[in-house]
Formats: sequence, C-alpha cells, structure tokens
Amino acid sequence: MFLYFAAMQMTVLVRPWIAFDLSADELGQRSALVLGLTVAANNLPSLVLSPYAGALADRVPKRAILQVCAVIMAGFAVLTGVGLALSWFAWWHVTIIGIGQGAVMTFITPTRRAIIGDLVGREYLLNATALHTVSMNVNRMVMPAAGGFIIVGVGAQWAYVAIAAMYLSSVALLFVVPKIVPSDSSRKRDMSGAIREGFQYAARNRTIRNLLLIAFVSTLIGQPLQHLLPLFADVLDITVDRVGLLFTFFGAGSLIGSTTAASVGNFRHKGLLLVIFLTVWGAAILAFALSDVYLLSLLLIVPVGMGHSGRNTVNIATLQTYTAPEMRGRVMALNAMMSGFMPPAVLLITAIAEFASAQIALSGVGAIVFIYGLWHLLLSRTVRSLE
Repeated sequence: MFLYFAAMQMTVLVRPWIAFDLSADELGQRSALVLGLTVAANNLPSLVLSPYAGALADRVPKRAILQVCAVIMAGFAVLTGVGLALSWFAWWHVTIIGIGQGAVMTFITPTRRAIIGDLVGREYLLNATALHTVSMNVNRMVMPAAGGFIIVGVGAQWAYVAIAAMYLSSVALLFVVPKIVPSDSSRKRDMSGAIREGFQYAARNRTIRNLLLIAFVSTLIGQPLQHLLPLFADVLDITVDRVGLLFTFFGAGSLIGSTTAASVGNFRHKGLLLVIFLTVWGAAILAFALSDVYLLSLLLIVPVGMGHSGRNTVNIATLQTYTAPEMRGRVMALNAMMSGFMPPAVLLITAIAEFASAQIALSGVGAIVFIYGLWHLLLSRTVRSLE
C-alpha cells in the first residue's frame, strides 16, 4: 500500500494542477471554477458506485480487487502522460479522465480500509488503521511536492510515468498479502440484496449512523481543502513546486495526527478523541485561510493536516470497531460514499473563490467545521462518550 499511496498522493497535486494550469487565458489568469470542476468530477462516481464497491469487497477477495484497480489506474496514467507529451490535451481531457480515475478509486477506498479488519484483531484496529494512515501521510509529505518538482523540471508527462510505475509495482507486492476468501453467506447473497442489507444495517445501528454523519459533514465541508490548495498559488503568489510544499507540510501534520492516533493503542475514549481532532481541524482551516504570507501558511497548514488525518483515522477505526466483520466492506463503502456528496460543495467553494476570493471561501469552511466540532465537544454526548 505504500506504493499505492505514493501514486495516489502524487496524483492529488498533478491532476488538478494540470487542469488548473491549462485553463489559463491569454492574460495568464487561471480559472478557480475549472479547478473545482476537476476535483468535483473525480469525486462524483463514488456517490453512485460506493454501495456496489462495498458489496463487492464483502464478496470477492480484497487483494484481487486492489490488484485489478492498480492496473487500471496505471492505464489512465499512461493515457494522460501520452496526451500531455503530444500536446493533445486541454483541461477538460484531464477532467474527463479524472472521472474514470474517481470511479476506480471508489472501489479502492473501502477495500483497502476493510482489508485491515480481516488481517488484525479487534484490539489492534486503531493501531493498524493509524499505521495504514501513517503510510499514506508519509507519501502525502513527499509525493505532491515531488510531483510539483517533476512538472517544473521535466514536464507533467513524466509525473504520470512515475505514477504508472508505482501502481504497477504495487500489483506485484500485493501478492504478499493473504488471499482471504469471504464467507459463504456473503458470496451467496445477490448484489442488490447485499447493498440493501448494508444500508439497513447502518440505519438500524445508532453508533454507526452517528459516525457516518460526522464523516458526511467532515467530507462535505472540510475535505475539499486538500484538493483546492492550488487556489493559494495566486493568493500567496507562488509556483507549482511551492504549492507542492504546502502539501508536504499538510502531510507532516497528517503524519502527526495519524501517529498520535496510533500511539494511544486501544484507547477507551475514541469518541472524545474524534471530536477534539474535528474541532482542532476547523480552527486550523480558518487560520490557514486567512493567511497571505507563504511562510506563515506553511506553518498553519500543519495543524490542518493533523486535524484532518486524526479525525479520519479515529472515525474509521471506531466504525470498524463497532461494525460486524461480515459488514465491514459495506460500512467502509458508505463512509467512502460521502466523497460523492463533495462536488456541490467544491463547486460552491470555487465559485466563491472565483468571484470573491479563496480566503473568503475557505475561511467560511473552517468556521463551519470548527462550530460543528465545538458543538459535539460541548453539547453532544452521543459520539463523545464512545469507547
């Protein structure tokens, strides 16, 4: 998964930046709305496909799903690299390919999360989930910046060559992972029945329902920030390699958040830890959005990453703790499906950035997340008291 994450995190910067940069008009003005459309298009498939992805993860060996998806993602990277190298692509080509990448990612996300529960015991779920996230965050520190330097140094097409190579290498390494065959009851149930059962299970279970609600609000409001950092190229008057460094410092904060979650072990107050991370995240987004000094922004993006990764890690680990093993794929898919609701928020944020400013758009996001976290921390015991 380390190589998997490396390819994913390089793409997080490279794809939106290429579309953003290709949108420049004769005066060199880039379009915030094009950036928003590219991010939104990538996340849209999860709304429709996530229930099927979760049902598939509970019916088919998860290792096989991850391997097939890696091959397809490598194919998309090669196609994009060739198109850029031959100067065939406008911004909308990158956006359309992003829809395909988003569709495949819909099957990757719940599968890579659910496989953790298959490989470790309940008492190690928080540690294992956090260590899984640490692997992502190490790459979040390095790979977006690496993508930015590759674009500046030798061209965007070579970034996509590197992405394809990492995906293909991960296919070989995944053979080390045990091929765990799902239970007979999961395989015998038809797909529509399995999907329906997943929704019913989440609706009946109050704990799962509340945790999914936090994931929904967090993803809808706060998650777009990490995809919209290119907007601050104009606010801070920086080039793509320095935008990549924003991702690096975000990744450093994310690493702190995930390692903090890993260090607490089988912590008995997961709900309290979750809402603390959520509140810190909102306050940090607000502070970062208001900065127009590059060095200060580098420092402020660290707690943004810490809150984001800590909230995500504890939320996923708590979901897995309270979910029956045979339902993990579907519940993780419902959690991943939240990103399918993100496109309207992304378009709204980038529209505000287009006609007002990125700082106004993102400071509003931070304020909403902070108030929501504070409400859970001070007034709501339902999630705060979860063990």
